[in-house]
Amino acid sequence: MIHTPDPQNEPESTARLNPSARLLWRGSGQVQVELGARRVILDGIDQATVRRLTMPAAGDRLDVPEPAAEALYAAGFLVRPRRALRATQVPHLAADLAALRVRFGEQADDVLAARRAATITVLGTSRVAPVLAALLGAAGVGRVAVSGSGDVRLHQVAPGGLAPSDEGRGYSRAAADAITRTAPDCDAVPQPLPMHSDLVVLAVDGPVDTELRGALHAFGAAHLVVQAGADHGLVGPLALPGVASCLRCADLQRLDRDVAWSALAVQLAVPPKHGPPSDVSLATVVAGVAALQALAFLDGSDPATVEGTLEIQLPDWRLRRRTWPPHPDCDCGAHAAQNARWAE
Repeated sequence: MIHTPDPQNEPESTARLNPSARLLWRGSGQVQVELGARRVILDGIDQATVRRLTMPAAGDRLDVPEPAAEALYAAGFLVRPRRALRATQVPHLAADLAALRVRFGEQADDVLAARRAATITVLGTSRVAPVLAALLGAAGVGRVAVSGSGDVRLHQVAPGGLAPSDEGRGYSRAAADAITRTAPDCDAVPQPLPMHSDLVVLAVDGPVDTELRGALHAFGAAHLVVQAGADHGLVGPLALPGVASCLRCADLQRLDRDVAWSALAVQLAVPPKHGPPSDVSLATVVAGVAALQALAFLDGSDPATVEGTLEIQLPDWRLRRRTWPPHPDCDCGAHAAQNARWAE
């Protein structure tokens, strides 16, 4: 049997069912517990045990065999409740906290609190940037700022991002308003030193400037590339200086495959005369994928964009991952670091 006594006899320490789990009766003495797409079936469960799982009181004992209980804890189905952290007590984040409980169990409060303490800077003036920033703010990131020069043009407008009424306003100021419309408690003021952010997102319409790329590496700033065009979108790579492959590694990989890549990259950096082509629905999908990758990084998960890109190409809508390993000719240090890990 499992019993978790509390020294002060407080009910918060009593083991209980994850609040985000659903408990369904399959038949007499048998229940099915669902947590997201996962499910377990428990036999020999009576109504009193169900009550103790869902509404525990001080001193309650759970009639679950110890090995099974530990497995349920490890999988997140059972949690040891505690007082919620102040940083997670935000009403509009209740659904996000519930979703985090599906993935992180009793650590969900800590994960959300870490988001609340994090800073993300989005650099660029693409259509995706304000939508992505608003999503991050709505997901609980405490400080999200968009840094982009110039004034808003109508081709940058998108649902959840810039509005048609923003035309002619300063891009960064309008993007800040887009964030606070969705997440009024998010600090959307641009950071004076964006390189010191927990993550820098490069939401650009063309190749990343080499000087910016160099500055990000000099500061050791993690950075994620996000691009969306007329019929394709790309999220990644997520560059971790000195740890995982960088943007130059990807360029060198492209050059290995196509000797004309350097010349093409220079020409692609020239902006089109009438604004970049952009499909608004595709841009929204790309912003969502990018937000998930950024949040996975903040949450301590393993983002798929580390040494890879997630790419979508119309009209098939399938999301594919392309791998970009560290290049031996790049001076970012990732190739040497990887060899050192293999040697251990």
